[in-house]
Formats: sequence, structure tokens, C-alpha cells
Amino acid sequence: MSTYPGLDFDREDLSAAMRQNYDRLIAFVTTPEFKALHDELRSLSPTERPNFVKTVILQPLELAKRGIVVPDDFLIQTSAFGDRRPTLFAIKIFLPSKFHRAWENTNLTFDNEYPDEQVSREPDKAWRPPLTVEVQNALISKGRDLNSLKEDHVEE
Repeated sequence: MSTYPGLDFDREDLSAAMRQNYDRLIAFVTTPEFKALHDELRSLSPTERPNFVKTVILQPLELAKRGIVVPDDFLIQTSAFGDRRPTLFAIKIFLPSKFHRAWENTNLTFDNEYPDEQVSREPDKAWRPPLTVEVQNALISKGRDLNSLKEDHVEE
């Protein structure tokens, strides 16, 4: 086994752990129940989706009403990125702690629709501090451009 200095695993070990988690995430989001939830989300206007995430997708009882039971080691959360793509929520599984010095989790991220050119790939724009989730969702709910705020309205 060829390991990286200071790590007790190699690339193949990490890759296998990640693959196992991604297989589980994909199996979860491709169930008929989750696909129906996703269709329900997508049937809403883009400005209504953040509220649906807050009131349904982040609520275990609401998910259970729709036949969705989230495994104990899955985390569904809102998130925001420095590139200002309009992220609605993510589903993640943490890797075993032995991998955390290199990689912490695997996740699937669900974004609102957006024109590709709206999200900058320029390093100074893509790697800036993200908006807070609350500010991001308020902008999305009002149909505003996520790039419309100055840098002083972001998380530290």
C-alpha cells in the first residue's frame, strides 16, 4: 500500500470509501419517493423553492409524510458557495474520521436553475466568501441576482 506522508490510507482506500457513499446517496435520491419530492420542488417557481426547502425538505416529519426516511448518517442542509450559484440544499454523508485529514464528506448538491454564464468561473469571483444562506435564500425568493450584493454582506 502506497500512502501519502502522514496518512494511513492511500488514494484507492479514499476512493472506495467515497464510491460507497456516493452509491448510497444516488440510491437515496433515485427512489420513487425522493424523485416525487424533487418533482414537487421543481413544479414550484424558482422564487418559491427556498421556502419549500425550509418547510419540507429540511423537516423530517414532512419528508416522512411523503414516504422518505433519511438514513441516520445522512445530513440534509442548506449551503452557499462563493461562486454564487443558487444552491437550494445538499445531502451529505461524512466519511470515516480516518479520511478527514484529506477529505471530509461526500455530497450531492441541488441548485436552482440558472444560466451557466451567470456563475463566474473566474478565480476572484468563484473563490470569494459565500453569502449567508439566509441572504442567499432571500435574494432567490425575490428573484434577485446573487451577484447583486457587495462583499460586505457575506459570511466571514
